[in-house]
Amino acid sequence: MRFDFCRQIISAVAMLLCYFCVGCGPATEPGPELTLTTGTVLLNEEPLVNADLYFVPLEGTPGVGGQARTKEAGEFQVIYRRGGEGLPAGTYRVAVSYRLMPDGTPVPEGDTTPPIESPARETLPRKYADPDQSELRATVAPGQPIELKLTTKK
Repeated sequence: MRFDFCRQIISAVAMLLCYFCVGCGPATEPGPELTLTTGTVLLNEEPLVNADLYFVPLEGTPGVGGQARTKEAGEFQVIYRRGGEGLPAGTYRVAVSYRLMPDGTPVPEGDTTPPIESPARETLPRKYADPDQSELRATVAPGQPIELKLTTKK
Protein backbone atom coordinates (compact mmCIF):
# COMPACT_ATOMS: atom_id res chain seq x y z
CA MET A 1 0.00 0.00 0.00
CA ARG A 2 2.83 2.33 0.86
CA PHE A 3 4.42 1.69 -2.57
CA ASP A 4 1.18 2.68 -4.36
CA PHE A 5 0.96 5.92 -2.36
CA CYS A 6 4.55 6.88 -3.23
CA ARG A 7 3.94 6.08 -6.88
CA GLN A 8 0.85 8.34 -6.89
CA ILE A 9 2.81 11.21 -5.30
CA ILE A 10 5.65 10.82 -7.82
CA SER A 11 3.17 10.74 -10.70
CA ALA A 12 1.42 13.88 -9.44
CA VAL A 13 4.71 15.76 -9.05
CA ALA A 14 5.83 14.68 -12.55
CA MET A 15 2.53 15.88 -14.04
CA LEU A 16 2.83 19.25 -12.28
CA LEU A 17 6.39 19.68 -13.55
CA CYS A 18 5.30 18.88 -17.10
CA TYR A 19 2.40 21.32 -16.82
CA PHE A 20 4.62 24.20 -15.67
CA CYS A 21 7.41 23.43 -18.15
CA VAL A 22 5.02 23.52 -21.11
CA GLY A 23 3.78 26.96 -20.00
CA CYS A 24 7.33 28.32 -19.81
CA GLY A 25 8.36 27.45 -23.37
CA PRO A 26 9.03 29.99 -26.13
CA ALA A 27 6.10 31.64 -27.89
CA THR A 28 4.96 29.62 -30.87
CA GLU A 29 3.68 32.59 -32.84
CA PRO A 30 6.17 35.11 -34.18
CA GLY A 31 5.39 38.79 -33.69
CA PRO A 32 4.43 41.14 -36.49
CA GLU A 33 6.94 42.03 -39.19
CA LEU A 34 8.87 45.18 -38.23
CA THR A 35 9.69 48.05 -40.58
CA LEU A 36 12.76 50.16 -39.82
CA THR A 37 11.26 53.38 -38.44
CA THR A 38 13.36 56.56 -38.39
CA GLY A 39 12.71 60.26 -38.62
CA THR A 40 13.22 63.72 -37.15
CA VAL A 41 11.47 65.99 -34.69
CA LEU A 42 11.51 69.77 -35.14
CA LEU A 43 10.26 72.28 -32.58
CA ASN A 44 9.65 75.72 -34.06
CA GLU A 45 11.73 74.64 -37.09
CA GLU A 46 14.71 73.68 -34.86
CA PRO A 47 15.84 70.08 -34.13
CA LEU A 48 14.55 68.83 -30.78
CA VAL A 49 17.31 66.85 -29.05
CA ASN A 50 16.79 64.46 -26.08
CA ALA A 51 13.02 64.20 -26.47
CA ASP A 52 11.25 60.90 -25.81
CA LEU A 53 8.79 59.57 -28.39
CA TYR A 54 6.05 57.01 -27.78
CA PHE A 55 4.26 55.31 -30.70
CA VAL A 56 0.76 53.93 -29.96
CA PRO A 57 -0.83 51.77 -32.72
CA LEU A 58 -4.19 52.97 -34.13
CA GLU A 59 -6.87 51.79 -36.53
CA GLY A 60 -6.12 48.09 -36.65
CA THR A 61 -2.34 48.49 -36.76
CA PRO A 62 -0.80 45.31 -35.28
CA GLY A 63 1.68 45.20 -32.43
CA VAL A 64 2.24 47.02 -29.18
CA GLY A 65 4.00 50.20 -30.34
CA GLY A 66 7.46 51.45 -29.55
CA GLN A 67 9.59 54.31 -28.37
CA ALA A 68 12.60 56.38 -29.30
CA ARG A 69 14.78 59.22 -28.07
CA THR A 70 15.93 61.99 -30.36
CA LYS A 71 19.63 62.47 -30.92
CA GLU A 72 21.62 65.19 -32.68
CA ALA A 73 19.65 67.02 -35.36
CA GLY A 74 16.41 65.71 -33.79
CA GLU A 75 16.88 62.29 -35.43
CA PHE A 76 15.39 59.11 -33.95
CA GLN A 77 15.08 55.39 -34.56
CA VAL A 78 12.17 53.49 -32.99
CA ILE A 79 12.65 50.40 -30.82
CA TYR A 80 9.70 47.98 -30.71
CA ARG A 81 8.36 47.43 -27.18
CA ARG A 82 8.88 43.67 -27.37
CA GLY A 83 12.39 43.96 -28.76
CA GLY A 84 13.73 44.67 -32.19
CA GLU A 85 14.16 47.76 -34.31
CA GLY A 86 11.21 49.39 -36.00
CA LEU A 87 7.43 49.05 -35.95
CA PRO A 88 4.79 47.14 -37.88
CA ALA A 89 3.55 49.17 -40.87
CA GLY A 90 0.45 51.18 -40.02
CA THR A 91 -0.87 54.32 -38.34
CA TYR A 92 0.25 55.55 -34.92
CA ARG A 93 -0.54 58.25 -32.40
CA VAL A 94 2.80 59.77 -31.41
CA ALA A 95 3.52 61.45 -28.09
CA VAL A 96 6.62 63.64 -27.86
CA SER A 97 7.80 64.40 -24.34
CA TYR A 98 10.54 66.88 -23.50
CA ARG A 99 11.01 66.93 -19.73
CA LEU A 100 13.63 69.09 -18.06
CA MET A 101 15.18 68.75 -14.61
CA PRO A 102 15.11 71.76 -12.25
CA ASP A 103 18.62 72.75 -13.45
CA GLY A 104 17.37 72.90 -17.07
CA THR A 105 19.02 69.68 -18.27
CA PRO A 106 16.97 66.96 -20.03
CA VAL A 107 15.91 63.87 -18.11
CA PRO A 108 18.75 61.34 -18.50
CA GLU A 109 18.19 58.67 -21.15
CA GLY A 110 16.85 55.47 -19.62
CA ASP A 111 15.48 57.21 -16.50
CA THR A 112 12.55 55.07 -15.33
CA THR A 113 11.33 57.39 -12.57
CA PRO A 114 7.56 57.81 -12.98
CA PRO A 115 6.75 61.39 -14.02
CA ILE A 116 4.68 61.96 -10.87
CA GLU A 117 7.73 61.12 -8.72
CA SER A 118 10.29 62.96 -10.84
CA PRO A 119 11.43 66.53 -10.21
CA ALA A 120 11.47 67.01 -14.01
CA ARG A 121 8.69 69.01 -15.65
CA GLU A 122 7.14 68.58 -19.07
CA THR A 123 7.87 71.53 -21.35
CA LEU A 124 5.63 70.58 -24.30
CA PRO A 125 1.85 71.05 -24.44
CA ARG A 126 -0.42 68.06 -23.75
CA LYS A 127 -1.44 68.03 -27.42
CA TYR A 128 2.07 66.67 -28.08
CA ALA A 129 3.22 65.09 -24.81
CA ASP A 130 0.20 63.12 -23.55
CA PRO A 131 0.15 59.56 -25.04
CA ASP A 132 -3.66 59.46 -24.67
CA GLN A 133 -4.39 62.93 -26.09
CA SER A 134 -1.60 63.67 -28.54
CA GLU A 135 -2.78 65.10 -31.85
CA LEU A 136 0.34 63.85 -33.64
CA ARG A 137 -0.14 61.01 -36.12
CA ALA A 138 2.42 59.11 -38.17
CA THR A 139 2.18 56.46 -40.86
CA VAL A 140 4.91 53.83 -40.81
CA ALA A 141 5.75 52.48 -44.26
CA PRO A 142 8.92 50.86 -45.64
CA GLY A 143 11.51 53.43 -46.71
CA GLN A 144 9.45 56.42 -45.51
CA PRO A 145 11.08 58.47 -42.70
CA ILE A 146 8.76 60.33 -40.35
CA GLU A 147 9.00 64.09 -39.85
CA LEU A 148 7.23 65.58 -36.85
CA LYS A 149 6.93 69.39 -36.81
CA LEU A 150 5.89 70.86 -33.49
CA THR A 151 5.17 74.51 -32.78
CA THR A 152 4.85 76.35 -29.50
CA LYS A 153 4.46 79.99 -28.61
CA LYS A 154 7.70 81.70 -27.73
